[in-house]
Amino acid sequence: MATPSGIPTPALYYSRVRAALIPRIAGFTMVALGPVLFVLIVLNNTPEVLFAPLVTTAAGSFIAFMTVTVKVDSQNVVIAFCDIFKRTLPRDEIATLTTDNAAGPSGYGFRYMGPGMVGYLVGGPEINIEMKSGKTVIASTDRPEQLIRVLTEANH
Repeated sequence: MATPSGIPTPALYYSRVRAALIPRIAGFTMVALGPVLFVLIVLNNTPEVLFAPLVTTAAGSFIAFMTVTVKVDSQNVVIAFCDIFKRTLPRDEIATLTTDNAAGPSGYGFRYMGPGMVGYLVGGPEINIEMKSGKTVIASTDRPEQLIRVLTEANH
């Protein structure tokens, strides 16, 4: 996503959405629980389960700070979950765009949602991007109507 001169192309749309309140509280609780588990393990002299506080703290941090980033430039839509799982969608391959109000029962995170369907979800409004190939990508975004307006502009 850089011009031949090496200068990055300007973003036509940028959104970074954090997890909703409930998963963030759960994540921070897990982070706080990690040191407590560590102390209990040391006091009980059971080092064989020392991995439990490490896993709890790491998973809690991931849950508490999960984000979805959507960036649109003149040629592509880049969707990233926690800046780890990324997908680049060519704008000229997009068939339809729709919005939805919330993740609902599909949950949070980088989700396989059925054949040809992937979700990048942290709660709140989301956009459904169906590609000409039939695959669908769902992503949380804070301004879905603005994103649709940018993507449907004729001169991209």
